Amino acid sequence: MFQIKKEVVFLTLVLLSIALFGCGGSVNQNEAKEAASSDAADQNTKQAAAGAEQTPQTRIVKDAKGEVEIPAHPLRIADISGSTEELLILGYQPILTGNTDMANPLEMTPNLKEKLKGDLKIAGWFQTPVNIEAVAAAEPDLILAGPTQDKLYEELQKIAPTVAVPYGFNAFRERFAFVAEVFDKKQDMEAWMKEYDDRAQQLHDQITAVTKDETFAVIEATPKEIRIYSSTGVADMIFNDIKLPKAPGTPDPDGWGGKVTSLEGLSSLNPDHLILLFESESNVLEDSKLWAGLTAVQSGNVYRMTSRQNYNEAFTALGKKVVLEQIASDILQKTKS
Repeated sequence: MFQIKKEVVFLTLVLLSIALFGCGGSVNQNEAKEAASSDAADQNTKQAAAGAEQTPQTRIVKDAKGEVEIPAHPLRIADISGSTEELLILGYQPILTGNTDMANPLEMTPNLKEKLKGDLKIAGWFQTPVNIEAVAAAEPDLILAGPTQDKLYEELQKIAPTVAVPYGFNAFRERFAFVAEVFDKKQDMEAWMKEYDDRAQQLHDQITAVTKDETFAVIEATPKEIRIYSSTGVADMIFNDIKLPKAPGTPDPDGWGGKVTSLEGLSSLNPDHLILLFESESNVLEDSKLWAGLTAVQSGNVYRMTSRQNYNEAFTALGKKVVLEQIASDILQKTKS
């Protein structure tokens, strides 16, 4: 009897030892897993930190002055180069713009009012020296400045890295391509330009199916003079984008895209269709017999547009799309009626 009890006690001790050993092994395994997990987390943190250190915080780009170091991912762009609409297309929301109404530098153009978000600051019209205090107050981390702001370049550099855009008001395509290159967004720019050019070609086909070889001219009438345009703005869209025939006698342009002439200067220009830019009915064409004798006037093929709209919209991306559709619609409506 005593021997049986000893065996029972021994067996019990063995079983308790096995149980305790098993629990201890489980505890050790859990601790090992936790330690491994902690090591892995530490390793991931170190790798993330190393990756952050390797990610460039700045980029070197070429501009009109040479080379400039800019933020790799700018968050507060002040645009006084006239490229605000192009920046929007490339996916950026500037915090300050110089794309204002030509006649009112304290107001944005209608296109920008619709597209821009937040509290956008205004520095004045980018074709005149802007308010540098307004630029500084916006606290930008990057500034785009056009040729008109050349004398302010050093002051602007003291505020934030400044890219000197070499193309101004009259060089839309070149300016757009340059800005896209600065932000490494060339494909986005090319995609937008292809869509625009494809639409212009479509409108060319629709218009010329009706007008055939009939010619076009773009003139601006002011109270004192007449300007005959052959490039830039609306004229650039008519002759280079939609590719409509230019009227014989259109003079070679000065640097701004047109030629100033007198009323008598129209005597050598007799287009079949005429885009007329004006700001008021009080201009040199009023009650003019020479004007009344033009083929376009007699046939009713005069398409009116304000000078203000031309300067505010026909030189920038979003505005050009609006003007393109408007002009084509006006021409097609009259020629088909």
